Amino acid sequence: MPRLAVVSLVLLVTVSTITAIQAPSNPSFCRNLDCPRYTVINTFNGYELRRYEPSQWVGTRDVTRTNQRNPKMFWKLFSYISGNNTEGLKIPMTAPVLNVHTPGVGSNNQETVLEMLFMIPHDKQPYPPYPVDPTVYITRLPALNVYVKSYGGYSNQKKKLRRVEELKSEINDKTLYYSDHFYSAGYDSPWQMENRHNEVWLAARQ
Repeated sequence: MPRLAVVSLVLLVTVSTITAIQAPSNPSFCRNLDCPRYTVINTFNGYELRRYEPSQWVGTRDVTRTNQRNPKMFWKLFSYISGNNTEGLKIPMTAPVLNVHTPGVGSNNQETVLEMLFMIPHDKQPYPPYPVDPTVYITRLPALNVYVKSYGGYSNQKKKLRRVEELKSEINDKTLYYSDHFYSAGYDSPWQMENRHNEVWLAARQ
């Protein structure tokens, strides 16, 4: 084989290997469901910094004084993936169910905007069907760096808030993240009794 061809083959194998190493894989806690793709930038004691790729989601939102989600939010999104969309398509469930919490809104700063999101499956990311419900929408999350703290068991609002405060304390530098909102991510159905996985995220300043 000519020397040039050998060099080209080596370069091709090397690039393919690097791509495979850099390509994100589905973590075990996604339980074989499509998940947003990310790479881990850094791992710290008790949390990590991830880089998420851009992705499309279906969402709905509500304003609450209790800082807890309305169950109707979930069912609106579940109705969308069950066929209540412009193409009548049944769309597979993905993980996580992502909530964006933005507290301190309203006239007395006593309310919280809650946005619930289901990720669009990877094969439908480019052209997802549009929702029929006018309170449901398609939204695009840009590439995002987030500090992530994981925890097990069944979660609730009190646990989420406590984990967010723990994460802030562990980062120990308010200039590194946005403090006006946070994300909570749940990966399991209510019937998953063991090895449950939950996360809270803080968006990193870039």
